[in-house]
Amino acid sequence: MSIQFLSHVDGKEADFSTAHVAAFPQGQGWNEKAYKDLLEISFHYLAVDYDDENQIRGFLLYSLILDEAEILTFCVSPELQNKGVGANLLAVFLEKMKEKQVSKILLDVAENNFSAIKLYHRYGFIENGRRRKYYENKMDALLMSKAL
Repeated sequence: MSIQFLSHVDGKEADFSTAHVAAFPQGQGWNEKAYKDLLEISFHYLAVDYDDENQIRGFLLYSLILDEAEILTFCVSPELQNKGVGANLLAVFLEKMKEKQVSKILLDVAENNFSAIKLYHRYGFIENGRRRKYYENKMDALLMSKAL
């Protein structure tokens, strides 16, 4: 297992799309084009947890602008969810952001994603607001942040 921080994925956007689609229910995963478009923007990055066979266990796509980072999406392979993979990835990400002198991390999460909300609370994120009917399925998004 290794966690790598990447600014591009050299044509492997489909791998991230496949992992994302598997991790999110009801067609909420992002397609290959979404990853290609996002990673062409200079301030978008990935933190990726690979297994020993270089398969994606989980990843976090984020933007980094000046001293703020925003988690755009965060997923873990379904068979590895609730087994510490996400917690480890988030902990490593937070340490990396401290090293980069980031002062604040922002994110939004579906109000019914209870395991993610619990994880974020465990790592000190607080709820700052709500975006009503934000997701395609009309689910609200909770706005969360953490000061570093």
